[in-house]
Amino acid sequence: MKCFLLTLLLLFTLPGWAVAQQPDEPIRTHREQVYTEKGAEACLRCHSGEKMRNLKDSVHGNIENMFTPLASQGCEACHGPGSIHISRAHGGAGFPKMIDFGRGSNFSPRDVQVEACLACHHEDKGGRSVIEWQSSSHNRKSINCSTCHSIHEVTDPMHDADQQVATCNRCHRKALQKHEHFEERNINFDALSCGTCHNVHEAFDREGRHAESGQ
Repeated sequence: MKCFLLTLLLLFTLPGWAVAQQPDEPIRTHREQVYTEKGAEACLRCHSGEKMRNLKDSVHGNIENMFTPLASQGCEACHGPGSIHISRAHGGAGFPKMIDFGRGSNFSPRDVQVEACLACHHEDKGGRSVIEWQSSSHNRKSINCSTCHSIHEVTDPMHDADQQVATCNRCHRKALQKHEHFEERNINFDALSCGTCHNVHEAFDREGRHAESGQ
């Protein structure tokens, strides 16, 4: 009888004892990253340099156009929600990191950057251009939007003929040299830009030729 009672006692007490000996579950410290209430005003506390002032006077910073980034979610429209990035609890250290545009391991993954741009530029609203990026030659070659474009300038370099040619020349130097025959045909190359004929945002350029092969 005593053995039977001892067995029952062990059966009812062991599970509780075993649970008590298990290590505590790790404390969850994850917080959801959300848009800040003050938007760009919160960002400008730290990021108030020349590039931020330029953005205010650019197309993307036109607050009178409801479809621009600055008129919607401000800086976070492109760089993502920043509640944790600016929170006092994390000392503004950026946890998790915001979307950072550029090329290299110090910046956000290319697909993340492109997705941020396509969030607006996949449809024609507010006068912005629509691009068919997925079928373009630049996308197939893993080019970033920020490789050519800079929205933290009053005027995007790609909207200025001279700066556009200089930007394209960084990669397409040999292709530009082929256009030297323009002078022989009395064509004023200075009045043109690469975008006059080529559209790198689509599979075919403005003359109906394949943007990559030129045929």
